[in-house]
Amino acid sequence: MEIKDIKIIDILQDGRGVARTESKTAFVEKAVYGEICNIKVNKEKKNFFEAEKIKTLKKSPYYRKPPCPYFYECGGCSIMDINYKSQIELKKNLIKNALLKSAKINIEELEIIESKEFSYRNKIRLQITKEGKLAYNKKYSNDLVEIKDCLLAKDLIRENLGKIENITKEISKKYPNSLEEITIRANDKEILLNIKIKDEKIIPYIKNQYKNSYFNINLINKKEKTNISGKNYLIYNLLGKKFKITMNDFYQVNDNMTEKLYKTAKDFLGENQKVLDLFCGSATSSIAINGDNVVGIEINKNAIKDAKGNAKENGLKDYKFIAKNANYIDHKFIKKEKIDAIVLDPPRAGLDKEIIKTIAKTKIKNIVYISCNPQTLARDINRFQNKGYKLDKIKACDMFSETMHAEVIALIQKM
Repeated sequence: MEIKDIKIIDILQDGRGVARTESKTAFVEKAVYGEICNIKVNKEKKNFFEAEKIKTLKKSPYYRKPPCPYFYECGGCSIMDINYKSQIELKKNLIKNALLKSAKINIEELEIIESKEFSYRNKIRLQITKEGKLAYNKKYSNDLVEIKDCLLAKDLIRENLGKIENITKEISKKYPNSLEEITIRANDKEILLNIKIKDEKIIPYIKNQYKNSYFNINLINKKEKTNISGKNYLIYNLLGKKFKITMNDFYQVNDNMTEKLYKTAKDFLGENQKVLDLFCGSATSSIAINGDNVVGIEINKNAIKDAKGNAKENGLKDYKFIAKNANYIDHKFIKKEKIDAIVLDPPRAGLDKEIIKTIAKTKIKNIVYISCNPQTLARDINRFQNKGYKLDKIKACDMFSETMHAEVIALIQKM
């Protein structure tokens, strides 16, 4: 079914356009925010259409020519064809609409701290073809688009992509279809390659061939992680502190914006408080935000090991990091550890209901919630509201320009 003369009024987080038809909302692939177009309905659901644009009738006033040659195929960016100021407005609307829908909170003004548009990512993950070429997944597909550059990656990564691909191509020439994907991380001086392999039989060859590589190289398979060259970690400097980040540790991808994110969280939190950091990872957030007087909970044992190392490296005196699920905490634990405030940076799925109940029982006054998903953040704020809390402050950081994602910091307080 074709529907004509449709205006794209919004953008989803996955980059699809949103349009209103006479009967239903349509989610439209390949559409540009603000344009008028004809669409083809591919699937009809109960409450919406899944569609694709087949013809532009009137160009969007917000449109710009994407500077990346892979944009129309690659799934790495979703809104590079929209000017940056409009990207920011779209993200504001996304966050405000999520809060209004889930938490019944109407925010007139929302600040988003702006980022530089390109060369900001300290980490990219690429697929590896059977010939060893580097690729991203295509939009809305598991098919691959081979790339020679990524405008979002830090300059150090971009300058070395050719050399990195030479390594994956050389290995694949010897052992075709032996590599699966590669995660490339960079600080200001060094690059760490985490290469996921399909067959452990190739480890001796790679170890012999690349033991003296310019890059730090780790191999990852189902059974083990093997360091081939250099170190299995990188050191990052953040707000005057040093952090050791190993291959699987979580670390925000935008160095400049991470400093601004944690400065904002620090301002929200205030001074002289003992902080419980749930989902603490390697403790970059809690150490950067609060410094000393930290208790961290994290299910990943390796991350907890790194957290303890980071605390020692930065001269902390009063800290405790525990390898447990976030549900481990209870009222007695909070009282015993003399916790004053909580910092949360959960996965995209947000918080478990039971964790919110537990926190509410403790009557902790200040909760700083950092989220990469406005929908689950808004849902959890609503759940806190039902337990006697209120949203006191909220701000966002454009951690991921050229996409519909943003990082949001909220201060939730006991009423």
